[in-house]
Amino acid sequence: MKFLPRNTQRIASAAALVTATTAMAFATIATAQEADFPSKPVELVCTTSPGSGTSIWCEMLAGELAKEGYLGVPINVTYKNGGSNLEPTVYLAEQPADGYTIMHMSRSFTSYFNLPHFTKTPDDFHLLAKFEQTVYGVAARCDDPDLKSWADLVAYNKANPDKLTMGSNKVGSTQHLQHTMIGRDPAGAELGFVPYKGSGDVVKDVIGGHLRVGFGPAGVWNTHIEAGTICPILTLNEERLDDPLWADVPSIRDVGMVYNVPHQWQGFMVKAGTPPEVMDKLAAALEKVTKSDHYRNVYMVQNPHVVPAFDAADRDKLMADFKDAVAETRLFLIKVGMIEG
Repeated sequence: MKFLPRNTQRIASAAALVTATTAMAFATIATAQEADFPSKPVELVCTTSPGSGTSIWCEMLAGELAKEGYLGVPINVTYKNGGSNLEPTVYLAEQPADGYTIMHMSRSFTSYFNLPHFTKTPDDFHLLAKFEQTVYGVAARCDDPDLKSWADLVAYNKANPDKLTMGSNKVGSTQHLQHTMIGRDPAGAELGFVPYKGSGDVVKDVIGGHLRVGFGPAGVWNTHIEAGTICPILTLNEERLDDPLWADVPSIRDVGMVYNVPHQWQGFMVKAGTPPEVMDKLAAALEKVTKSDHYRNVYMVQNPHVVPAFDAADRDKLMADFKDAVAETRLFLIKVGMIEG
């Protein structure tokens, strides 16, 4: 057995003590930082374009979260949605895992993570919370001579194959999946797909006559329905909406379609490795927003397509379920020929 000289042993012991002391100091600092969270502005990455219906939602959330009793610090909204939302995932992955950057996301990310160009995987992130669900509706201009109802649309499409297109959100999005399901359903219609960066642009182009039919959140259509410009023809849900402007609009079941609706939900992700205590504070503030007077009595009234669905009770289960959904969606995307197996 080889022994070190006594002075060498003392130096090694001293070095070990310094290392241990330094580690304890960093741990103490980290614990203190987590306890003080948040102590500076938080960045909310909104994965849509400014002016879309979702951007209004992001700005509303930022305003509520900044209030005392919520997070109580400025919430800076950053818009990133390039590359079918590759851009925001890369951006989030490059930030520290400290909770000061949170990313808005949706069910559509179960598709995005399967796109061939995606360089990030669900393992790079952690699902923070599901926030709400969104119901979409199909609409056309009221002065369109051929598209007064879903039956009209189906009949016109059969008589004019490959001529009618429908706009919705991004390639690989949940809306794109539902578009595909509508085309494959015996009572549906196989329409050309026109991808947009956000639902707001879909609505604008239908109003402007650049697109004959599109689908977006029901409430985003409402102002134009009230003005008599837009007429809704189908609710993309198993049941009709209670909103007076949509109460008489048939659901997919009413017109005979039987596909399983891929319900869109909105939620949030953080970078993997974000401390649980920080995620707890973020989730608690988000849940408080869903119970606020502004959210319940203003936002939800103005957005009848919103269905409350907050869930952050078991984040590990949320993440496991999300990964399962990514795997299931991959099989669907292969089946419909959107990606290779």
